[in-house]
Amino acid sequence: MNALSLAKAPIGRPLMLVRAEGTPESCRRLSALGIRRGAQVLLMHTTAGGGRVMQVAGSRIALDRSMLGKLFVEPAPCDDDLGGTAA
Repeated sequence: MNALSLAKAPIGRPLMLVRAEGTPESCRRLSALGIRRGAQVLLMHTTAGGGRVMQVAGSRIALDRSMLGKLFVEPAPCDDDLGGTAA
């Protein structure tokens, strides 16, 4: 499946972060905030300046439009997709 930047991702759907681009410093800062590969994120709403508020690791974080374009996501796997079986 092709990754989609957070700037173009749908609001209100569970997503999984697959790639972050940027300087090592910005990637470390994002990681400290819980924004790292494999993290499940949910876009909450758009801000007035074109940024978005996302929920990740129990926190809500606002990101500007330029940072959104450096984060890439795919739809989060559903429980059914995980291969679990009910007993």
